Amino acid sequence: MKFFLAPMQGLTGYIVRNAFHHHFDYIDKYYTPFIPAAKRMNAKIKRDIDPVNNDGITLIPQAMSIVADEVIDLHRQLVPYGYDEINVNLGCPSGTVVSKKRGSGILAYPDMLDSFLDELYTKADFPVSIKTRVGFNDDELWPKLIEIYSKYPISELTVHPRVQKDFYKNTPRMDDFALAVQKINPDKTILCYNGDITDANSFKALTDRFHDIDEIMIGRGLFANPALIAELKGISMDNAELCERLKNWHDEILSGYLSIFSGEKDAIFRMKEIWAYMHGLFPDSEKLWKKIKKSQTLTDYKSIVRMAFDAF
Repeated sequence: MKFFLAPMQGLTGYIVRNAFHHHFDYIDKYYTPFIPAAKRMNAKIKRDIDPVNNDGITLIPQAMSIVADEVIDLHRQLVPYGYDEINVNLGCPSGTVVSKKRGSGILAYPDMLDSFLDELYTKADFPVSIKTRVGFNDDELWPKLIEIYSKYPISELTVHPRVQKDFYKNTPRMDDFALAVQKINPDKTILCYNGDITDANSFKALTDRFHDIDEIMIGRGLFANPALIAELKGISMDNAELCERLKNWHDEILSGYLSIFSGEKDAIFRMKEIWAYMHGLFPDSEKLWKKIKKSQTLTDYKSIVRMAFDAF
């Protein structure tokens, strides 16, 4: 089984990727947060994809676009950095994204999707993978969308079986994923599952139903428990080892953020985004989360976190 870290805006940049690689090295492949392909890569994006900042990591750049030539141009910009494959984001549920028919917004327009993919796969001489949801308002069009996807040489199709309107609520629509398993030719396209793998029980439920799935992408679950993949692989660690790894993972990320942001408040804000998921691992988690949310200075933040790890 291969495990991938899902791209998450503001969370899965190179600093976090390196921390996972150094302290929880069970991730087989990483994806960048989406890159707006309509624009030239700025300094921030170039820093994020620079191989120097991703040593030892298998990284796939993700494009946000519904224009074939934009994806082709982004690939040209990425080639000097050593990248070949591009992943196209057709799953983002953000309102600002879907209002432009990008991300999961294009899923409401199957003919537009078909035209985009036809031009893209005609012009692309490099592997193009796709991350998708199963619809926009509902999943009524999913059979049509799967029919479209099955026409093209998609190197890898990652399916998050929610619709745009679900955002990250409700439960994944597993019957829709079952349809993808049924319709996608595994000799042409590798199928990857994404959505609500948070513990051994959810992993078992997935693999019991879909025996042939060999790739799983996890996002929020890995921030709620950075050691999740180790657990799924049957790799045990005692509480002391887990605590030490978590602390080192946390400290590396904090140090990295402090090195790139001009003020400590920006770094603390980014760390709070992680704690929004991770606090559940700790005793008195809700009380801890309230304290972290209220922290305003680096001194206060470090003091709260130190006590949290002492009580772990």
